[in-house]
Amino acid sequence: MKNNEKPVFFSTHLHDDLEHAFEDLRRIHGEITGVIRSMEDSAAHCSDSEREKELRFYADAILGPADDLEKWATTYADAVNAQLEGNHLVYERDTYQTLVRILQWDGVDVRQLARWIREMKELTSHIGLDVPYLLHVKQIPTEPIPEDVAKYPVFVMDKQGYCLCGMDLAEVRYIDEVRELMEEK
Repeated sequence: MKNNEKPVFFSTHLHDDLEHAFEDLRRIHGEITGVIRSMEDSAAHCSDSEREKELRFYADAILGPADDLEKWATTYADAVNAQLEGNHLVYERDTYQTLVRILQWDGVDVRQLARWIREMKELTSHIGLDVPYLLHVKQIPTEPIPEDVAKYPVFVMDKQGYCLCGMDLAEVRYIDEVRELMEEK
């Protein structure tokens, strides 16, 4: 971490992190189910009866815990999502953290900045705020924007010449593309 950067908070975007954890659990359950199917297929095609019994025994032994994993992952995902859905403080915290990221943007990739702004719009919708209430485009770090494209409107430009455009800060265009669009008008 650079000296001028400050840590925001521990456990940022808790609702996203938990969703990824539940996706991992669903993926693991799918992989276990695939192993069970492979064992059952092997047992069905096995000529050795002892080996067939052994494969079926282990497939059955794994099936119960796999079903438990799926059941508990679904139960916990539903409970956590229900709790987070109405948790105003989580959304306020995540909004603040995203705002800090935007204000500390390094100017390298405007697409990353656009993702953070989209994320902030979604987060603020949960707490009844609008992005302009928290952030003015003039606060966002930017490379100098040439006057001829500023009217498009271009609000932010990164170090490679990609611009964040449009009144809703949702368009990403290369500076030459902005010029071409302005000539067409």
